[in-house]
Amino acid sequence: MRKTVHAKYSGRCAYCGQEITLKEMHVDHLKPIWRGNPTVNPGIRGTDTIDNMMPACRPCNLWKSVHPLEQFRAEMTAQVDRLRLRSANYRMAERYGLVEATGKPVVFWFER
Repeated sequence: MRKTVHAKYSGRCAYCGQEITLKEMHVDHLKPIWRGNPTVNPGIRGTDTIDNMMPACRPCNLWKSVHPLEQFRAEMTAQVDRLRLRSANYRMAERYGLVEATGKPVVFWFER
């Protein structure tokens, strides 16, 4: 089963596109499986089947956690604002033109 999930995107994380080995891969549920109260987020409960499983690198899987895809996209979109607010290093690098916020929408690897 893990080999099938790994092969879905040729050994790449479905979200960021980073190459991952079978050993490094986390298996993520695209539509999360809610293990708690069934009335929480009704209608988005996923299944524990291959078609709902995505290969993910560790950082993407931990960030996505139990979020639906659009909530994960919103979390990634918010990263620049969080960096600007909380990181003097980022603000300094931005001031010197070393980094630049593009405003591009978040497009996951599997959506390309």
